[in-house]
This record gives sequence, C-alpha cells and structure tokens, in this order.
Amino acid sequence: MDALTGRLSSLSIALQEARRREQAEPPTEACLSEREQCKALLRKMVGRRVLITVKGPHQGKEGVITRHAGDTFHPINWYVKLPDGSETRKHKGSFRLLPHDE
Repeated sequence: MDALTGRLSSLSIALQEARRREQAEPPTEACLSEREQCKALLRKMVGRRVLITVKGPHQGKEGVITRHAGDTFHPINWYVKLPDGSETRKHKGSFRLLPHDE
C-alpha cells in the first residue's frame, strides 16, 4: 500500500510539472492557425438555415443555427432554433445546410 501511495505521489508531481511547462510555452503557429480556422467555422455556421434530415420528431423542419454545443475548437454539435421557437441540439450529420438567402 505504501508503494502505491508513493507512486501516486510521484505521478502527481510529474503531472504538475508538465502542466507548469505547458502553460509557460507560448502557443505555436499551427495551434493559432487551427484556432483561427475554428473561429472562422463558427462565424460561417451561426445564422445559417438548415433542414433537419434525421428520422425523429424534428425531421423535415427548417431551423437556424444559433450557437455551437460543446467543444469550441472542434464543434460537432450545434443548437438549432426551430420555427416554433424551441431550440434543440443537433449533430452535424443530422442536418443539411440550405442556401444563403439572397
């Protein structure tokens, strides 16, 4: 039991040091580029009209994407506002983007 406690303690210290090093390093260009791409995706998607295509209570309804749901940098789920005023969470594969209004 003492060996296990000692091992957990050393792993905890190693984790703290790794986190400290990670915070001290400035973000790389690749990381910044990926963040910019994700932000552009968010700007592109919010406000778009969609048609819900999966079988269920909302199938065939049109809605408007209001915001992302979940991870900011890899948005897979989106909140969609339906015509009745309710908002539902949908996976990116459960709807189809409609053309922009002209």
